[in-house]
Amino acid sequence: MLIVLFFKCMTALLSSAYHRGEGIKWNLVSYTVVMFSWATVLTGMDLDIQSISHIDNREFTGPEGLLPSGPLGYFLSIYLKPINVIPNAAFVVGGWLADGFLVSPLFDAAFTLPAV
Repeated sequence: MLIVLFFKCMTALLSSAYHRGEGIKWNLVSYTVVMFSWATVLTGMDLDIQSISHIDNREFTGPEGLLPSGPLGYFLSIYLKPINVIPNAAFVVGGWLADGFLVSPLFDAAFTLPAV
């Protein structure tokens, strides 16, 4: 779904039928590329963690009574390691970037002084 939405956005941003003489808005194009790249890296890292948990460590036996066995126990044992923290942090930062993009026009309008 991410790939389909990216290409639909890029088609709309780069197509001359949508511009009505204004030209291509390169800041929106670059922002869309950055967000797509960010989400792709995040998805790849998350799938890597799932692969490590469910394929490589499916027979994980954690400390007796502290963690469940299997993929869930392994996932909980690496919860604070960089391989798991980085995708979680990237998810939060991606949400901030998307929200900031939606809110930024409101701040521009609120803090623009009227012409005298």
